[in-house]
Amino acid sequence: MRAISLVDRLEFDFSGNILRKGLTLGDVDNDGVSELVVGGETGNVSVFKGAKKYAMLTGLSFVSCVCVGDIFNVGKNCLVVITADGWCYVYCVLVTYVSVECEADDEGSDQVDGQIFSSESVESERSNDSAVHSAQEKERVELKRLHSQRIPANTKDVLLADINGDGLLELVVGLTDRVVRSYRWVADENSAADGFDNVSGKLVCLNKWECAKQIGSITLHHSPEGVPSLLVAQPGGTFMRIVCHLEDSSQSLENTGEHSDSGSSRTESLVGSRIDYQFLGISRARNQNISTEIVGDLIQRRSPESTKKGRPYSVATLDGTIMLVHDDIITWSIAVDHQIFSLHKMDVTGDGCDNIIACSWDGQTYILDQDKNVVKFQLEESVQSFDCGYYNLHGGVNSTCFVYATFHNKIYLYYDIPLTKMTCKRFEPDLSILKDLVNAEDLDQKSKNELVEYLLYGVKNV
Repeated sequence: MRAISLVDRLEFDFSGNILRKGLTLGDVDNDGVSELVVGGETGNVSVFKGAKKYAMLTGLSFVSCVCVGDIFNVGKNCLVVITADGWCYVYCVLVTYVSVECEADDEGSDQVDGQIFSSESVESERSNDSAVHSAQEKERVELKRLHSQRIPANTKDVLLADINGDGLLELVVGLTDRVVRSYRWVADENSAADGFDNVSGKLVCLNKWECAKQIGSITLHHSPEGVPSLLVAQPGGTFMRIVCHLEDSSQSLENTGEHSDSGSSRTESLVGSRIDYQFLGISRARNQNISTEIVGDLIQRRSPESTKKGRPYSVATLDGTIMLVHDDIITWSIAVDHQIFSLHKMDVTGDGCDNIIACSWDGQTYILDQDKNVVKFQLEESVQSFDCGYYNLHGGVNSTCFVYATFHNKIYLYYDIPLTKMTCKRFEPDLSILKDLVNAEDLDQKSKNELVEYLLYGVKNV
């Protein structure tokens, strides 16, 4: 196991505690590149773009989860904010152009309806195809609230995914009372077909599942036949698999549209499902109540064998066990001496295969490939929340990044992860070729020295 050092990073200030799902990376403003969203116990939500704060919300209660996705199923992303006391808010990014004089007059009074406009505005871009704004105008970014709704309190995990294969996204939440719920946005008749100008409707609860023990994390996974399922991590390295039936959900939504004024309790358990528990049999797990994290749908190298088996998934426990599982059979497992609390996937090396990213409370980060090669990175501070993915820093290009929220009101974002290979190959020159080159009569002494240096050290002078 080798270690790497990461140097390129951004530092952001953010006060208050941040829960495990209190930060995320996603394209909030639908410009094709990702931003960083952070929400915490103070009720503030900040959106960072590039090296600056892009927009901010304030006046909310304890933010437990944030996520970015097309929750309205209209082809545009929104920001979903869920608070611990049971409120779900949906926001979109609204950009307006204001003059510098007006911006100066509004300084100190830019908080409206719990929202703060970005004080670090970006100058408007000019092109022949777009309207030309005055040089005295700047962009003003607002997070506009599109919808708010009561849901059960104490949400600890959130997922936006197509859980039944119908092409539409559902909102899945995991609660601290061992309950998993799924919601679908149902628009009213007068709601706009696309865009955010006239959004009206509500999140309808499709199903409710009760788990045997405390929920660790929730992920989406597909079988070799392409059937989606929810994997809900349970203590002791186990998990619950939930397979939703598509044929039941289509008719349920039709009935829901006819009775859109009824309460959400009447629409629970509309989608049929099949549930089973998986016990992986981890021999190293000393405590059967140890918390577990899970991540599914790991992309792997294409081969006839891999296509037949389907995609693997990864499971990690708090006591330091990380596993790769194929068809519910453990392919390999490793044991580390750190408490793993966050598990993710990302193609770090750029070879088209997902790497497993595991982070511990003390900042130790493990990067694993699907062949069990491990690279680690140590952050100098303890971590309360972690995420990884892609971030926009270099003008419209997403780069790989690790995001750490520490206990000292700091967020560190390491970008352009310099890891192209998981293994180091030892350089061994061919001595027979070296001997022939040194004895070659058609080369001068300088060329011979350069060739020897190249063969021995892999360095060639140009």
